[in-house]
Parts: sequence; structure tokens; C-alpha cells
Amino acid sequence: MKNSDKLKRAVAFYISVLLFFVTLPILLSYSLGYRIDYRALKIYKTGIIFINSKPSGASVYVNGKMDDNLTPTQIEDLEPGSYKVKVKRDGFYPWEEELIVRPNMVTKADSIILFPVIQEMNMMIEMPVSDFAFSDRGHIYYFTESGLYRSEADGSGLKKLSPYSNWPGHILKKRFSPDGDKILCFNEKEVVIVYLNLDKAITRDGALARVENIMTTEEPIVDVFWYTGSGYVIVVTQKYINVVELRGGGKRNIATLYKFNISPHTVYYDLNNGSLYFMDREKDDFAKGAKHLYRLDLRQKFFDYLMQLLPKREPEVPNEKR
Repeated sequence: MKNSDKLKRAVAFYISVLLFFVTLPILLSYSLGYRIDYRALKIYKTGIIFINSKPSGASVYVNGKMDDNLTPTQIEDLEPGSYKVKVKRDGFYPWEEELIVRPNMVTKADSIILFPVIQEMNMMIEMPVSDFAFSDRGHIYYFTESGLYRSEADGSGLKKLSPYSNWPGHILKKRFSPDGDKILCFNEKEVVIVYLNLDKAITRDGALARVENIMTTEEPIVDVFWYTGSGYVIVVTQKYINVVELRGGGKRNIATLYKFNISPHTVYYDLNNGSLYFMDREKDDFAKGAKHLYRLDLRQKFFDYLMQLLPKREPEVPNEKR
């Protein structure tokens, strides 16, 4: 073998060994998720963005550049930092958000819902509706000018429950009773109770529901709540906290539990512990302008207190024989 050939082989061997040791760190860094920025002369560890949408098959744009794959997909080898991600599909509203990529971590946006541009919409009932209420039992109640109607959630099984049509104007809220057999609805001046699931025998017109106006007040109503047991309602006006008893045909028992010093703007009733929370100002704090949060316990000794407020009836005395 010629000396020149031996020299060439030796040179090739040493060059390949040198290239191996030079490229080995680069290959190892790539396998461990590191990348080299030759312009900035720095090494960084990459991150991943995982994108999934419902429906799937949407295009993904990262900083304006479309990815080759459709959702679900993941974009790898990203330098840590902020990326503008957009998900698009024909016929749907696009989704767009700025995502942060961190080293050696996967940033997930895997619960994206794309809403269709053309929504499916059905008219639930042909007649005009003043208002409606949706129950936990899957029924819709319609307050119309020709009466009270009920249907299933999809609009099927429409049934007239009552001919009542004098609904309060501009109803503020509607609440079902804890037993689900009554609907409470009110505006700023009156409170109406709808009694549901009645036997036809107890109504004069054979209706399956009865509607009663239980309270009309000159003071604007702030909120109304069901008291535990569905036999009472708590009516909060801009001046008073009242409890109204539903039983009784004519004049109802109404107890005033509290008089506000200022008009309340936030009131919350916890049905579980029977407590009413509200903000008010002490009489001596008007100059300071300070307000406090109060808790009125309506469960503890409530009925004893209520009986003290209600007018007492004299016991009937039998006639004495002479």
C-alpha cells in the first residue's frame, strides 16, 4: 500500500472522529429539546403547543403562519415566548388567543369550541310571550296574554295550564319554590305566585295552575326569595324586609323584620342556612358614609319572633249558663 493512500485514510479517519465529537453535542442537544440560535449565539430549550378543537379538522395559524396539520395537532420545537394562535374552519367563528410557550413544557389549548356562523333556531310557541320560566324538571312555562302554558324543553307537549293573563309588567326575576310546585315572579311593585300541578277538582275552571297576586307595595321591590318550606316568601324593598305568609285567602299575614337606613343594592339569601345577607349603614354613621355587611338569621327562633310580630287573636270564651 502506498504511503499516500495510508495518509489519506488516516486523514479521513481523524476528520470523521473530529466531526463525530463536534456533532455529538449538537445531536444530543436536539434529542433533549435544545436548539441553537446561531445568529444570537445562544442555546435554548424548546416547548410545544398542543391544539384541539370541537369540531376537529380546523386549520391552525401560529404568528400568521399556517401549520401543515389540522386539529388535533401539536407544534413542536418552539422557542420560549409568546405566540399568537388562531384556529379557523369554514362555517365557524374563528378562535384566537395569545399563548405562552415555556421551556420543556407543553402549552395546551385542548378545549376550544368553534361555534357555527349559522345557528339552528326554532320558535318554541307561535303566540306572543310576555315572559317564560325554565324549571329544573325540564319544563318551559310561557306567560302569555291568553294564559299560562307549559311544554317540554324542546317545545313538544304544549299544554294550557291556566287562563290567567294579568302578568306583572317588566318582570325582574322568576324563582321556583324548593318543592318545584310554585313559581315566584315579581316586578318593582307586585309579587305574583303561580301554583302548579293542581288537581282540576280544586279549580273552578278546571285549570292545572292558579295564579295569585300576594303583595302590592308602594316601595320599590329589590328582591324576593323563597323561605324554607315554600310556605313563606321574603320580600325586600328599598325600605323594609318583609315576610309574607302564603296561606290565607283574603288579608295575608305580613311581618316587617327590618327597616333599612339606606336603600340596599346587594341582597343575598342562603336557602341552606336560612340567612339573609345585606349591606346597610348605622344611624350614627351617616357622616362617615360607612356601610357594613349584616346577616339576618331567619331560621333560628324565626317562627317565635314572627308570632310576636303578628296580631294576637283573643281566645273565644264560651257563654256561661245563667
